[in-house]
Amino acid sequence: MSKMIVVPGLEITPARLVLSTLPDLDYGAWNSATDYKIGDRVTIDRINYEAVVDHTNRNPVTDTATPAAWITVGWINKYRMFNKQIGNTWGIGTFTSNPGAIDLTIRPGKRVNAMGLVGVVATSVRVVVTVPGTAAPLYDKTFPMSKKKGVGWYQFFFGKFARRDNLAILDLPPASNADVRVIVSAPAGTAQVGMLILGWSEVIGTAVYDTSLGRKNYTTVKEEFDGSITMTKHGKRRLVNYQIVMEGDEISNALHTLDDLSDTAALYVGSEELDYTIIAGTYEDLSVGLPTYGMGTQNLSVRSLN
Repeated sequence: MSKMIVVPGLEITPARLVLSTLPDLDYGAWNSATDYKIGDRVTIDRINYEAVVDHTNRNPVTDTATPAAWITVGWINKYRMFNKQIGNTWGIGTFTSNPGAIDLTIRPGKRVNAMGLVGVVATSVRVVVTVPGTAAPLYDKTFPMSKKKGVGWYQFFFGKFARRDNLAILDLPPASNADVRVIVSAPAGTAQVGMLILGWSEVIGTAVYDTSLGRKNYTTVKEEFDGSITMTKHGKRRLVNYQIVMEGDEISNALHTLDDLSDTAALYVGSEELDYTIIAGTYEDLSVGLPTYGMGTQNLSVRSLN
């Protein structure tokens, strides 16, 4: 058993993302004089758009003529790890990636003490917290994203590695004027992050062993007349059904915390040591039992957004 942690996400804006090795544009900026063809793509204000008709001088943001000239194709690579939502649509299965490493620095402008990364493909994640003007870091830790399977000397020397996909860091120093640098390293490949959430952690009880896991696959299968099938790959969403025990006086605080998170992304951590209990998403179902002998139980179902 371990403390059940929720971290509401801080919005990462250009003002807060003070440094990144990733480019500001995935495609060229929109130009009113350009003759765009079907399939051409442009970037405006961190969003990518694709032309669906041949046209000139139809701004992807302000144009309202029909048929539509553009469709949105999601956030730019630099911001996909922070933002999934455009209007009411969430881009499930999107991620930020870069050959070798993703290196960025966030200046929250307020106190934070926790961070989570989910959907990680990397060998390690290094987190460095510094205060501008001070040489020595307040915090500098490197987290390996793989470990040997099993135990014993044979596994240590000859065993295969198990990859860790999710990481929760709950001990960041809560300095109000600090910069948080994150380096996601994959020296022999491409570094990838599905979502990064930074904020202030809240304890909403104790996660217990009845917590269960699931996964929903949205790939479609169509059967043809001759028995062959056509599979169209779509995204997947993870589900964690947390069983939580709370003392009676924790219930109101937990409800207040969760009420604000019903339609927004947050980090949920059942255990730092068990990466499959770490999820970035929204909760879909919440049921709370009345306290008995000072203890109450809570069932919290969270579905991923990465």
